[in-house]
Amino acid sequence: MLLVAACAPPDSTQLADDNVSIVIPYRPGGGFDVSVRTFAPYFAKQLGEDINILPTNLPGAGGRRGATTVYRAKPDGTTLGIFNLPGIVLPRILGEEVQYDLQKLSWIGRLESQNYLFLVASSSELRSIEDVQRLEAISFLSTGYGSSVLTAMQILSDSLGLEDKNPIFLTGYAGTADYLVGLIRGDGNVALAPVSTAIKYVESGDLRALAVTGEVSELEGVPTFAELGYPELTPLNVQRSIAGPPDMNPELLKLLRDAFTRAVSDPEFKEAALKARLDLSPLDGEQAAAQVDENFNFYEKFKANLKNPNTF
Repeated sequence: MLLVAACAPPDSTQLADDNVSIVIPYRPGGGFDVSVRTFAPYFAKQLGEDINILPTNLPGAGGRRGATTVYRAKPDGTTLGIFNLPGIVLPRILGEEVQYDLQKLSWIGRLESQNYLFLVASSSELRSIEDVQRLEAISFLSTGYGSSVLTAMQILSDSLGLEDKNPIFLTGYAGTADYLVGLIRGDGNVALAPVSTAIKYVESGDLRALAVTGEVSELEGVPTFAELGYPELTPLNVQRSIAGPPDMNPELLKLLRDAFTRAVSDPEFKEAALKARLDLSPLDGEQAAAQVDENFNFYEKFKANLKNPNTF
């Protein structure tokens, strides 16, 4: 009996180990890194006193290396990942081969959803969408082809009727903060950036926001694109959601989802998230999975606009 018990397979409805890794597919210090490290102790608390959550940075291939690692992991609950939507959706939309299927992942829940600000330098004479549309030449600042923000800029450029100006996309920036500093410096005319990243530059007076995506504006005096007559731009945002590998035991998945829901509802976590400037917009696992489907449907409509642009 002792031998049988020792060789018995682990209970697939429980975590297989006390250490749970959350793969962060980007380098330390960025927004996804901050989100996971802020959330981790509260998630661990809800999973059990002996559980350790290990944030694990695994950058590479625009997030695809981390996504593939999670997709190929054992479905025992010990390897999860945080995913960038729509960034991780876009390769398939653009016809690139990937080693994962987002619609087969076991979605745990969404942490954040961040709208985009449409920005100019405070020293710029541009003070409205109409001013931008009157420019004879326009340059957008961004990260590289296939990134969430460049994709959003391409969709915005088409919606605002800027394509006939042959806009230039300056994409030689390592991250959002880099191209926002470039915008302040005068490298180009305009940029898009998630609210949580851009807000400090707006509050300092270095950048000016002309419009914001989403249903409601977070900033006094800054209209939404819908209010300006461009409702098709409302869905543009960046989402941060957590998922595990495919084929997870339903009871184990429920355990993780329930712990996620309790953690994001914890007043202490909400206070920590506020201090870390997270833009909490939690959804449960089923709703997070539905958002993946919505991302595919939304960006598929704009596929023709997402060709490799004039970049420098």
